[in-house]
Amino acid sequence: MKKTTLITSLLVLVALLAACAPQATEEAAVALLTVNEKAYTQADLEALGTTSVDYTDKDGVTTTYEGVVISALLADAGADSGTDVTFIAADGYEASLTVEEALACANCIVAFDGEGLRTVMPDMSGKLNVKDLIEISVQ
Repeated sequence: MKKTTLITSLLVLVALLAACAPQATEEAAVALLTVNEKAYTQADLEALGTTSVDYTDKDGVTTTYEGVVISALLADAGADSGTDVTFIAADGYEASLTVEEALACANCIVAFDGEGLRTVMPDMSGKLNVKDLIEISVQ
């Protein structure tokens, strides 16, 4: 009788420990950017192909950024027609240009910036370089 009670107690203890153990879960990919309704993770963006672009700021400091060409991103999202492109930051800052200008800019990219994104527009106004980019809207 003692043996049966001991074995039963051990089985219950093992079952309780197994139920309390952390379960292996696959971490869901987090969308970093939305382009007109289409969400992109970092892997989605990288799959579009990346390029490097040098940007020289107003102080003369040049930084190399890696990212996705904006025209390729807009085409993939089906957002390459319309009149205006608006880049929206997490803090609500917005910057706009025409779709025609965005599509014609071969070195304008959405760059990987730490754990976030930013626009890099080397030959355009510095106001178009939007940090903490979370959304692109085409109207």
